[in-house]
Amino acid sequence: MADPSAVRVVFMGTPDFAVPFLQALLDARFHLVGVLTQPDRPRGRGQELSPSPVKICATANNIPVFSPTTLRDGQALSCLHEWRPDVVVVVAYGKILPEEILSLPPHGCVNVHASLLPSFRGASPIVWAVRSGVPESGVTLMLMDKGMDTGPVLTTLAFSLREDETSGSLAEKMMESGPDFLVGGLLDYLDGNLHPVAQDGPFSLAPMIRKEDGRISFAGMSATEIDRHVRAMNPWPGSYFESDTGNIRIHRGVVLSVPDPCQSPGEVIGVSSSGIDVCCQKGVYRILEIQRPGGRKLKVSEFLSGSPIFPGCSLG
Repeated sequence: MADPSAVRVVFMGTPDFAVPFLQALLDARFHLVGVLTQPDRPRGRGQELSPSPVKICATANNIPVFSPTTLRDGQALSCLHEWRPDVVVVVAYGKILPEEILSLPPHGCVNVHASLLPSFRGASPIVWAVRSGVPESGVTLMLMDKGMDTGPVLTTLAFSLREDETSGSLAEKMMESGPDFLVGGLLDYLDGNLHPVAQDGPFSLAPMIRKEDGRISFAGMSATEIDRHVRAMNPWPGSYFESDTGNIRIHRGVVLSVPDPCQSPGEVIGVSSSGIDVCCQKGVYRILEIQRPGGRKLKVSEFLSGSPIFPGCSLG
């Protein structure tokens, strides 16, 4: 079996999601020779420059960090030549790797992708899995090539999706089980026990989610679609419908019925402490947790005091 301490690893990642994977490599005693992560970004109300979560973890563990604005000006390649990695491990880095970087390490660049490839190739696989209503998702360990998540698969780890699964809860599952999966898969690959298998069959895409993608149309979406949408956009960017007082966010709800088209999609047909019932393009959706513009998340029973929502009004 490969001695992890003899394997020179460069880790490439940026958000909170990637941190447990970096920590798992450290705990397994791989020789982390360097980390590439996105540059410091303005964050918070004060918009002060803040390092990425991966940079914070790497710095705390005395790992050299490089945060290039681009991978195509030669500086990142020069840095990698100095670090001389045996393998590069990529988890949610956020940039496409050029071919000269992909071909540099002897064992290639290994990526942890948050879907069961070839489903949901792209930047937002967790959100699209929940939004699409698939019964399972998972993580894939793959060898990277010049395409977008098109490289051959080494191994996968599957999760069943609950009926109330959100993007946040699915990400937590991946962050809990994925790091050990990475360590075991990486060791098996380096030992020659895992062989890359080309992706086969139909594929789907998971393009980047933007803030405005959280918008809901009760008239244009079924109750089932709205339920999936609300769960998929939780925690970011959140789901909302437009009102005269601004965008009102929905944090949680439930499908009441789905079989028939509503007579008046978008119409509120019931308001009580149990929830706000809205006719959708097909079926009825009950809002359980809601948020006024500039306010905090509330249960509907708290929200109704002074609320502009009443039976007969139209939403979104």
